[in-house]
Amino acid sequence: MEVSVVIPNYNGIAFLDSVLASLEGQTLKNFEVIFVDNGSSDGSCSFVAGNYPWVHIIELPENYGFCKAVNEGIKASRAPYVLLLNNDTIVLPNSIFWLRMGLY
Repeated sequence: MEVSVVIPNYNGIAFLDSVLASLEGQTLKNFEVIFVDNGSSDGSCSFVAGNYPWVHIIELPENYGFCKAVNEGIKASRAPYVLLLNNDTIVLPNSIFWLRMGLY
């Protein structure tokens, strides 16, 4: 595992397919995705679990905010590099490769 991608979320189900599909299409495959949900009520966790089973989900019981969500994701990461992504981000296919090579 070279890179951990941490995605904090709160009721962002409308964005999740785009960000996770863009991560699924990465050229570098040696990374993990940690999805940290801040107590969403829109079915975000069920959507991710049902459509992207390779994503590690951390469910917080309520909305603790961005900082706590990111910190929980970093604590759970297993890689030497961490990439923080907002849930409404779409990454290009080589983004994690460029990050890993120090070009991003």
